[in-house]
Amino acid sequence: MPTLLYHIYTNICDEKRINDAGITLYDISDHLPVFRKLKLHHPTQQKIKPKFRCMKHFDPNTFLTDLSHNLNNLNPEAGEVNTLSNKFVKVVNDTLDKHAPYRYASRKEKRSFNKPWLTNLHSIAKKNTLYRKQLTTNNPNIIRQYKSYRNKLTHLKEISKQNYYKQAFQKCHHA
Repeated sequence: MPTLLYHIYTNICDEKRINDAGITLYDISDHLPVFRKLKLHHPTQQKIKPKFRCMKHFDPNTFLTDLSHNLNNLNPEAGEVNTLSNKFVKVVNDTLDKHAPYRYASRKEKRSFNKPWLTNLHSIAKKNTLYRKQLTTNNPNIIRQYKSYRNKLTHLKEISKQNYYKQAFQKCHHA
């Protein structure tokens, strides 16, 4: 008489994904282990491309003028509150899209999203310049200058990272 130990239950209905099933000849107890081989293909995760508004050519005065003009065209008596609020949000977003359109982050900007405590990237660029300079010359003063700057910058980055997480925990603690 079969018992529950001899049944295999799964939520996979696709017969193409089921390779094989059987009993393993292994005597760990008076029941033989039952198995089922499945083909599991995890879909590749799409890379997230961070987008943000490009404020390079943003002029607050022209934006506010356009927004004011577009909001004047909105008729407040023409419907219920939900419809009006949806129209308001659409007008603001459309005006923002015109003046500060979305753009994808560059490779360099993507890296900075992962490290929000790095705010002054000019000092990193200076370190890289000193690094290239010390590679091309054997001058011990330039090498010493690079190593000193690199060590100070590393120390400042660590302090900045610690402060960032300390403030994040304090915000959570007080919330």
